[in-house]
Amino acid sequence: MTRGFLSDVLAKWKRFRWQGLVKVWAVFMAIALVLLVESLGVHYGATRFDITYLDRAKAIPAANAIAGQKATNLLVVDSSQEGVSDAEAMLDQILLDMKVPTTTVDVADENAEFPALNHYSTIVVAMPNLDRLGEHVLQIMQWVKKGGGVIFAMTPEKTGYLDVIGPQIGIESSTYEYVATEGITPSEDFMLGGGGQTYTFSDPFKSSLSVALNDRAQVEAVSSNGRTPLVWRNAVESGTAVMCNIGIYGKVFRGFYASAFSLLGSATAYPVINSAAFYLDDFPSPVPSGNGKYIKRDYNMSISEFYSHVWWPDLVRLAERYGIRFTGVMIENYGDDTKDDPVRQTDNTQFEYYGGLLLRQNGEIGYHGYNHQPLVLPNTHYGKEYAYVQWPNRKAIVASLQELIAFQKDVLPAATSSVYVPPSNILSQEARKIIGEDVPQIRAIASTYMPSDSSLPYIQEFGVAADGVVEAPRIVSGGMVGDTYMRLAAVSELNMHYVSTHFMHPDDLLDEDRGAKEGWETYRKGLEDYLDWLEQSAPSIRMQTGTECAAAVQRFSGLTVSMETTDTSWDLKLGNLTDQGWLMFRASNGTPGNVRGGSLTKLTGNLYLLKATSATVHIERKTGGAA
Repeated sequence: MTRGFLSDVLAKWKRFRWQGLVKVWAVFMAIALVLLVESLGVHYGATRFDITYLDRAKAIPAANAIAGQKATNLLVVDSSQEGVSDAEAMLDQILLDMKVPTTTVDVADENAEFPALNHYSTIVVAMPNLDRLGEHVLQIMQWVKKGGGVIFAMTPEKTGYLDVIGPQIGIESSTYEYVATEGITPSEDFMLGGGGQTYTFSDPFKSSLSVALNDRAQVEAVSSNGRTPLVWRNAVESGTAVMCNIGIYGKVFRGFYASAFSLLGSATAYPVINSAAFYLDDFPSPVPSGNGKYIKRDYNMSISEFYSHVWWPDLVRLAERYGIRFTGVMIENYGDDTKDDPVRQTDNTQFEYYGGLLLRQNGEIGYHGYNHQPLVLPNTHYGKEYAYVQWPNRKAIVASLQELIAFQKDVLPAATSSVYVPPSNILSQEARKIIGEDVPQIRAIASTYMPSDSSLPYIQEFGVAADGVVEAPRIVSGGMVGDTYMRLAAVSELNMHYVSTHFMHPDDLLDEDRGAKEGWETYRKGLEDYLDWLEQSAPSIRMQTGTECAAAVQRFSGLTVSMETTDTSWDLKLGNLTDQGWLMFRASNGTPGNVRGGSLTKLTGNLYLLKATSATVHIERKTGGAA
């Protein structure tokens, strides 16, 4: 009976004269259904992470990882000299992150005993006036001749001892004059991002000594005008001397000093993060109604139309072109209610739509806030800097974060979130402690890396905190159009940690201070220029979400490395290696051959990226004598 019915229907369909129109109608209905599904954000799943968090117990702060190891490096300072405290603070963090066990001696301390140099393989001298070292300067140079490596990390003063050792460290002649260094141009073989590119200094001053070098000195970086050598090295019989003549010791220069230190010895290996993460702050969030002045000027669209028809499609194209996986951090509302009974957002449409599109790109949703009020208690004072409202107590802070977490799970049930970005990068120490103790869903905090003129921002280092929360700061932001400071920071961190973390806001185009007047086309082209630079400078860097970047920071934080060198090999021993570790490897004397326990990718010159899969890594040394 069923077969007969179907045959009858089929016969009538064949005689139906409008069947072509029905087919067209069916196609349109199918398209409409697809669009409806897309608009509802139904067709996304959970983010597929390529790397996930270690257990909190296995995530080790860098200081704990290196504690107790035998010092291989001697840091010599003179705290009585001007500028030494800044240089020492910078060098301490560099050596910690490079996992170089270090002993520090301060020659200003009359009770300090100068240690025997044969206990160390490298020495860092951080003082401008070398006469304060006296005969120890000559002892150091004799030690270098026997195979040691010394770096003079501070711009020297012209003194008697500098003149004595000058020829050994590559100086033909020097004057008493200092010159203003407006930028630095690293050689292509020395640093990622080199190759003739110049990175401009924000506030140049007369920081570099006027010197002329001898023919044996190998210059690795010069001033932007090409006249002043800023980093060079010189062979001293069996050893190496490196001189840094930059004369500025801020956080933004760490990568240059780390690269200079890596020139010592036949080879140097140090852990890195290997991650590029891109954040969209305030996304998803309630979309502002009405028009933006410059959006209306350029596109004749409302803010909502601009986001959906221009801004987001452009970001999707950038993501596809460069392999980016955006991490959006959610704001539930823009109110200023800081009581301990937060009210649920009732309009879920924008959150479901934009959140679904982000997850569809295999991006990630993180946390930004129940509202845009930074997590601070009444003892934090904004003064005239911000018009934000403080939270009354611990309970209110926790309640706001729990509401955000619950709201996100309600509107985007497939999202798996772990990263918190503080509004305006502001987070008080009390609130930071509260997060670590009371909000276990937050595994990482991504605030800001570079120091600020204000005391309010939460400034971070890359690593694992004592409470197990990962510190994974953002380095650069926005379109970076004409911002030379951020480009300097970007190249420095590419060489220090092999990392790039960037953030932008959907409402940047509503704020003249963030690029609104220049317009989205200029902003987008500035971002593309940065992405082109990053792709050219570090083509092998991993494009990751915030969670993946934080997981990479965990592995970097605990990883330690020691190396034994022979005529034919470099043998690395890695501590606290879990599934994989990443290291910069510079082969200054010899060429890497076959590798066991990992793999090498050439980055530039004699600089390689080492992926370690075993706690012992054997690298064949094909040419060059013993170190």
